[in-house]
Amino acid sequence: METRSDIAGSELVPRVFGYWPSFHDAEVVRMSLETRPYADGPVLRADIYAFEITNDIGPDGTFVLRHHSLVSFLFSGIDNLRLEDFGNQNTLMGLRIIDVRSRQLESLKFEVSFDGSFGVTVGFLCRDVSVESVRPWRPERDGAA
Repeated sequence: METRSDIAGSELVPRVFGYWPSFHDAEVVRMSLETRPYADGPVLRADIYAFEITNDIGPDGTFVLRHHSLVSFLFSGIDNLRLEDFGNQNTLMGLRIIDVRSRQLESLKFEVSFDGSFGVTVGFLCRDVSVESVRPWRPERDGAA
């Protein structure tokens, strides 16, 4: 199983999906920012609704989805934050977490990009990334879960 050894808790993701997904068509459902003045800088928490699209077609004529999960990330020591267009739906083209230690003079280790296809787009540098949890989850839509 593919994991991200540079991300704490990354093994939680392939336990559900069997691999580290691209987060294409995933949806950012919650984000929060928090200051930590006596630590290594501010943190950003993000909950992302992720699933796997199969090649199977359901009775309604759409692709069958599986592994419906809420992946909770913690990004610590964020810097250079750019956050745009957070709305009622925040669908991603993908989530990129790139190790940039080889080109940084500071203690910033990662370049993170939430590449939005509809709604939020986010970019920043940070010192640490961790996966806090991956749990079964489905969004509520028009009162249905």
